[in-house]
Amino acid sequence: MKKLFALVLALALALSLAVVASAEEVQTINACIGSQPETLDPQLNSASDGSNYIKHLFEGLMKYDWNGEGIVLGAAESYEVSDDGLVYTFHIRPEAKWSDGQDLTAEDFEYTMKRLVDPATAAPYAGDMGKYLLNGLEISTGEKPVDELGVKVIDSKTIELTLVQPCAWFLEIMAFPTYYPVRKDIVEANGDAWATSPETLIGNGPYTLESYTMDEEIVMVPNQNYYDVDKLACKRICWKLITDPNAKLAAMRAGELDWCDDYPTEELASLQAEGLFHTSPQLGTYYVNINNTKEPFTDARVRKAFQLAIDPYYLSETVTQGTYLPATDFVGNGFVADDGSDFGDFDTVIDRSDYEANIKKAQELMAEAGYPNGEGFPTVEYCTNVSGVHLPTAEALQAMWKDNLGVNVEIAQMEWNVFLAARRNGEHTLARDGWVADYGDPSNLLDLFTSYSGNNSTFYSNPDFDKLMEQAAATTDLHEHFALMHEAEKLAVGDEACCIPVYYYATTWICVPEINGVTQYPTGEKLFMNATK
Repeated sequence: MKKLFALVLALALALSLAVVASAEEVQTINACIGSQPETLDPQLNSASDGSNYIKHLFEGLMKYDWNGEGIVLGAAESYEVSDDGLVYTFHIRPEAKWSDGQDLTAEDFEYTMKRLVDPATAAPYAGDMGKYLLNGLEISTGEKPVDELGVKVIDSKTIELTLVQPCAWFLEIMAFPTYYPVRKDIVEANGDAWATSPETLIGNGPYTLESYTMDEEIVMVPNQNYYDVDKLACKRICWKLITDPNAKLAAMRAGELDWCDDYPTEELASLQAEGLFHTSPQLGTYYVNINNTKEPFTDARVRKAFQLAIDPYYLSETVTQGTYLPATDFVGNGFVADDGSDFGDFDTVIDRSDYEANIKKAQELMAEAGYPNGEGFPTVEYCTNVSGVHLPTAEALQAMWKDNLGVNVEIAQMEWNVFLAARRNGEHTLARDGWVADYGDPSNLLDLFTSYSGNNSTFYSNPDFDKLMEQAAATTDLHEHFALMHEAEKLAVGDEACCIPVYYYATTWICVPEINGVTQYPTGEKLFMNATK
């Protein structure tokens, strides 16, 4: 009888555990962080939505802690740094594997890093991120062969990286998706399509693809070969690929969406009243991208006139209802060095204290450039994707440029992935743009305007600016580092108006009250590993 009771008890316990496991397996977090992403390829991605998907599917030597504690060990179990700060030796976890069970090796990271800087890859971050490794910048510009990159495999689980110069934020660079590993055999066998299918998207991160339906959803489930898979609270994420903010809110109200980083701006007051709206600080800037190579914006006077003719304070208050702050510089507050100095302590590079005076100055600049009261100025196009504040911001800018400069600007609305490609390829004249810091140094934003940056879609190019940025990178004196970058910002954004800063970003989102555990960083990471409902 005791044996029979024990058997019944064991069966009951097993059934109970099976029911719990089943409940965990079917619990799905439905989230939306954008529409159809341009790519899930770590080296080819340059967008924030793609970056967040990639952080769930892949993992670098370092990673962002799921609990919000900053940069921690990822695929590496340890590392050492040479006394001169130039050589980093990373030891990969013995248990680290790819989602198909194959060992993750130092050779995989070597392949990835060489792929990043290889001009044949055309990676947007090749110069921006590759420049930290010895010869990385020269390789990305075709001046040196790929084999001269400062990467050395010591053994199958040990890799040595040699830097150009010491870098205080290098571990943050190692946690950035462009350095996340990809497998040579997978990439070469499947070409550009390798990152679009569960059968070929082999990653090493906490999740793997269950399904990918273009323009509809991306579904992720735990990667059973991930070393910390047992620590994942969220057992299934369904990323809804929705463009229209009204459709997103409707989906949430219908119980089809739990979390979303976009909403109809006209619904803000009601969302706040319902307790669905949330916000937190973010390091990033929303700006007008001016194609500096297209007439009539090859003339710095025209660019400056367009810059002075807008009022970020009005836009912040009316369009975003105060959720974004007005930008007077390209680099906002919050970039603080180890010695406590804040980049925001420097004087602003665009004086926004007297809007009427700025309008007058803008009109004078247009007249000097040959377009008094906008006469003879061609109709130009402003490209934007249509979610969130983008369209109302575009319409407000259009009205300001018409009222203050007498020029006609037409708005071209584009789907997200099409918009990204068009802007990067320089098909735009004016375009909505934004950048959230990848790491906590102002260089990450200002590097966008260096002539070698693959993310420089303004196509601004000035050797003096490049030199200032190179000098800033070379100094170990933090005050001098900041001072040189401020001088560079004043030149490119202030004097030559290579772009038009509009807002300083904040992280805003809406979610149902039942959602807990979503971790967000000021640099834009949205991590759902701990998410529950």
